[in-house]
Amino acid sequence: MHDPCPDGAPLVTAEDVRAADAAAARAGVGTETLMEAAGRAVAERALAHWPTAGQVTVACGPGDNGGDGYVAARWLLRAGRRVRVVALPDRKAPSAATAAARAAWTRIGEIEPADPARLEGAEAPELWIDALFGTGLSRPLDGAAAAVAELLGRGAAPVLSVDLPSGVASDAALPPGPHVRADRTVQFGWPRIASALAPARFAFGVWEMADIGIPAGALPDAPAPGRPRLLGAREAAAALPEVAPGDHKYRRGTVLIVGGSERWSGAAELACRGAHRAGAGLVTLATPAPFPGRWPETMLLPLAPEASDAVARALRGVAPRHARARVLGPGLDPSWAPLLPDLIGAHEGPTVLDAGALLPELRDAVRAHGACWLTPHAGEAARLLESCASDVEADPLGATAALAGAGRAAVVLKGAGSVVGAPEGRCWAIPRGHPGMASGGSGDVLAGVLGAVLAARPDDPVGAVLAGTTLHAVAGERAGARRGSGLRATEIAERLPEARGSLLECL
Repeated sequence: MHDPCPDGAPLVTAEDVRAADAAAARAGVGTETLMEAAGRAVAERALAHWPTAGQVTVACGPGDNGGDGYVAARWLLRAGRRVRVVALPDRKAPSAATAAARAAWTRIGEIEPADPARLEGAEAPELWIDALFGTGLSRPLDGAAAAVAELLGRGAAPVLSVDLPSGVASDAALPPGPHVRADRTVQFGWPRIASALAPARFAFGVWEMADIGIPAGALPDAPAPGRPRLLGAREAAAALPEVAPGDHKYRRGTVLIVGGSERWSGAAELACRGAHRAGAGLVTLATPAPFPGRWPETMLLPLAPEASDAVARALRGVAPRHARARVLGPGLDPSWAPLLPDLIGAHEGPTVLDAGALLPELRDAVRAHGACWLTPHAGEAARLLESCASDVEADPLGATAALAGAGRAAVVLKGAGSVVGAPEGRCWAIPRGHPGMASGGSGDVLAGVLGAVLAARPDDPVGAVLAGTTLHAVAGERAGARRGSGLRATEIAERLPEARGSLLECL
C-alpha cells in the first residue's frame, strides 16, 4: 500500500473546510481563485496518471465541487483531450464562483444532462472525473445522482474524484449511501477524516494532496481535546526504538507476556513471536498451557492450570528487570479475570491489555495504574463502552476518545487501519494494513509488538506505540503481498524485521 500521509497532517471536518475558505476570502484569496487552482490541479493529475486517456468525461454537480470540474474540463481541453461534460440539474442557484466556472466552460464546450440512461448507452470514456459532490455532502445520494455514481463504479474506465468520492461524507467512517469508488482522489488543503477511516477510505483509491493556495493559518485552531492527525511512515520510523551495537538484552527491553490456556495456547505464542521479531531483548511467557511448538528463545514461567493465590504470587514475583513492559490477556481463560486487578497493579511499567484482559470490571485497576494500553477491536471496544460494535465502527475516533478518557488509558483501536488515542485527547489515524490481516492471531502479534516497543522506549510510550502499530501494519502489507487473503498471523510476525527496514528507509 502507498503511504499518502503527510507526517502529522491534521484530519479536517467539513466545518473546518468552510471556516478555512472563509478565512482565505478575508485574506484576499477568493473562492474563484481557489476553484481555478483546484480544477487545474485535477487536470494536471489526470494528465500525469492517465497520459494516454484521450477521451475524458467530467461529471459535474450543482455545487462548488462541480465548479472544480468545469475548470478541470477547460484545462484538459486546452491540453488536447476530447472532453465531454455532463451535469446534474441545479436544485438551487449555484455560487458565483461555480456559475463563473460553468460560463467559462460553455464558451468553449457543451454541457449535457447527466442522464443515467443516456450515459449508459453512450461510448464509454477512457477516464471519468467525478466532480458531483464534495465536502459539503451530508445526506445519501438519491435519484439521478445515485444512478450516475453507480454507473461510474461499475464502468471499465478509471475514476478520478475531486476532493472526495461523491456520496462519501467527509466526516464519517461509513458512507451514508451509494457512492463512487474512485481509482484516485485529489484532496485539497488537508485530508478529510473519511480518507483515513475504514470503510470510507477504500472509496478514495490512491489519494494525494494538492496545494491550491489556501493561506497559512486558515485552518482553525484545534478544538479540545485535540484534532485527529494522520501518522505517516517517516514519523513512525523516527519513533522506532534504536538498536545500538553495544546493546545487551536488558537494554533492548524485556517483555513479560501473561496468557494462554488449553483452548488458546497459540495466542500467547503469537504474542511472544511478535515481541521477538519486533526486537525485544528477552521475552518471558507466564502460562498454564505452553504451545507445543513454542520457540526455545522464550523463557517460560509455568503456571498451574487453575487461577489461585499461588499463581498470583508467582506472577507478582516476576522481577521488574524481566518485565519492563507487560502484555496481559492473549488467549487467557475468562476464569483468570479475578487475578487481573492485582496483577495490573503489581508493576508500574507500561502494560498492554489485550483479549482476555479487556474487561469492563478492570476499569478501576486500569485508572489506578495509569500506564495501560488497551488494544480492542470494535466488538471488544463496544463491550468496554457498553455500546454496540456498529456504533464503534461508525465513529472510531469518538470511540477511541471515549475509551481513553473513561479509563485514563491509551488505546489502540484495531480494524482495517488503526486509531491510536492518548488519555489527554491526542489521536492519530494509521490507514495501513492488508485485508488478509483480518484473521485470527493478527491482534496477538500486535500485542507482542507493542510490548517490545514499549519495553525499548519507556521514555516515549506514545511514540513507541505509534511506531509499533505502523510496523505491524507494514509487516501485514508485505506478508499480504505474498499470501493474499490466505495470510496467517505467523507470517505477519516473520515480516516484522523486513518491515522495520522498509520504514527506516523513509528517514
